[in-house]
Amino acid sequence: MLAAHRGAVRINHLVVSLASGVAAAACTADVASFEDEGATAGASIDITDHLSGCHGKASATIPADGKYYITTFGGPGDHQAMSCGGYADGTGWYAASRQRYGCGAHLQVTANGKCVVVAALDYGPDVCVENAAGRPILDVSPRVSRALFNEAGAGWSDHFAIVVTEVSSSTPLGICATAPTPPDPTTPPDPTDPGTPTTAASCPSATLGRDADDGTCVQSATDANWYKCTNGAFVQQASSAGCAVAYGYCASATLGKSVPPRTCVQSASSSTWFQCNGTGWVTPVDTAAETGPLGACASWNAL
Repeated sequence: MLAAHRGAVRINHLVVSLASGVAAAACTADVASFEDEGATAGASIDITDHLSGCHGKASATIPADGKYYITTFGGPGDHQAMSCGGYADGTGWYAASRQRYGCGAHLQVTANGKCVVVAALDYGPDVCVENAAGRPILDVSPRVSRALFNEAGAGWSDHFAIVVTEVSSSTPLGICATAPTPPDPTTPPDPTDPGTPTTAASCPSATLGRDADDGTCVQSATDANWYKCTNGAFVQQASSAGCAVAYGYCASATLGKSVPPRTCVQSASSSTWFQCNGTGWVTPVDTAAETGPLGACASWNAL
């Protein structure tokens, strides 16, 4: 049963607005047009349940034994942009903890003899949640909780225990693949058996500065066209329709144009730094290292 206290901690609730325009007419994306409007540090960190000691700060410490509790975020009524791109819609194989493992890291999560692989796409939860639970927490999609515990939601007081292991970025997201049963040597091979299914390969993306999972669409920083990762290669397409996750341009009021993912801009209205994460404007940005939630800034635009 879902506990009375939800796992994530909201500091404020901001809604990502629709972009007023993009670099190419055929390219559209749901992004913020003003850096200060709709900017977010992520969905996971952006909730409060009246716990004490909550300051919008998440722990970066990885437990040596890999043991966590899970909480859930995203879905109806909690649908927000995540700091590494994409939306917490409740249906994807996503998790927070990008402050621990990095944006896009693939994490194997096991519990009750079950196993799933998720991508770290958001920042959080607040350390106050982990202090209340008494253990590190991996904030995940309700789909993950359902797969492991047959519960659509989990709160910190449920104490749903899991073990987390970082795996290769080529590991497919979703239910863990199981090894096929070895063939009986006394049985002749079946010519109709296609054999072990192959895993769709990821694609290296210069725009994102990392590999993109199969099915991910990226609006290229080079020509502003949309490309979809299809089994190891990017294939150009007219829009982001049919993409598992899409990273598009963000419209910048400060620069007066749309800019590609990983662009960092100092807002003309507040002087605060923001980074385009392919979904909207996110913060914070480390001005010394010139990095943001999505990674190293592809371009640096100071006032």
